[in-house]
Amino acid sequence: MSHQITLNDIRTNTLFWYSYISWFNGFDEENEINIDEALETAGILDDDLDLHKWQNTFFKSYSIIGGKIDEKMTFLIEFKRDEIVYYLNDIYIGNLGGHFQAWFLTLDELMKIGAKDSLLFILLLPMTGLEKQDTTSCKAQIINNLKSIPKFETKADYIAECISNGITINGHFRTTEKGIINDQNHSVRNTDKYPRYRDNVIKLNEYLR
Repeated sequence: MSHQITLNDIRTNTLFWYSYISWFNGFDEENEINIDEALETAGILDDDLDLHKWQNTFFKSYSIIGGKIDEKMTFLIEFKRDEIVYYLNDIYIGNLGGHFQAWFLTLDELMKIGAKDSLLFILLLPMTGLEKQDTTSCKAQIINNLKSIPKFETKADYIAECISNGITINGHFRTTEKGIINDQNHSVRNTDKYPRYRDNVIKLNEYLR
């Protein structure tokens, strides 16, 4: 049975955001550690915040968060014990977990969605593919949004660097007759490599324009 949560439930929940960002494909390049270790090293959580107890409670049940982005688009994120799955308009766009798929949204699309609510910006960050020329501008946006989360204020620059490292892609987005696609591995929007997603990508391109 699923447990519905809302944006207001997580707006200032440090334990949620700490746990969630730990799933990201981020890393500290200089120290060669993944983002979960980077968060621990940064010392964001106080000793009195029982992270493991909260995680065991939250991930014990199947939790979902979703709602309207605008008049033509909805989002849904499923939090399971072994993966987090993402949908736009009930169409699968990727997941974090053992067999991850990510890097679906362009920075412009994320910025448009994030303009509706800063939490949507952070929630959809791991499904965003950042081209190298956009790193600086995106990192500034990540920092601003992280600073709205309690305990993240003083470490926002460092965590934003780790996040941007993980969402920067080697591939590129391009516009075709199907709309925007990319050539990044492990991306649902790479319709050349994953043609089974073609029709859904075309549908979402219509909504994302």
